[in-house]
Amino acid sequence: MLSMNTEILINSSLVTHDGYPEAYEFVLDENMRVVECVKVDPMAQNMISPIENAAEELDGLLFELNHVRVNPRVDNTHIIECLTNALRNIGVDVKNQPSNNSIATTFKPLGEISDNVRFYLNSKTQLVFLSPSTKPRLVSSQSLKSEDH
Repeated sequence: MLSMNTEILINSSLVTHDGYPEAYEFVLDENMRVVECVKVDPMAQNMISPIENAAEELDGLLFELNHVRVNPRVDNTHIIECLTNALRNIGVDVKNQPSNNSIATTFKPLGEISDNVRFYLNSKTQLVFLSPSTKPRLVSSQSLKSEDH
């Protein structure tokens, strides 16, 4: 009998204007809260730097989900379901999900997602997911101020 996994790792890229890829990895619990976070430096042969206070250090930053990893030696059904439900709540379809005992669980534990998924951290270090399917809009506070005058 496999033990139940309550954490999942997501690899993401910081969304920037200059296109320089900065990779981050987040270990999430079943409430989609960050348990651990590291910045991965691809130029230094994937050297990692821990992010001690993710809510503060990553405040105001936007990330894009790259891929998900799970521990293949434990039962990941519950944690995959938690992440899948969070994505479905923002209108992202999840298709071709592998069974828990399939080798595909190691490589694509969620299956295939229909849209690019972006996210940011709230003050409680919980991920807030965004998707083009929900048509989110970023509005500059500067443009709002100029409309008031």
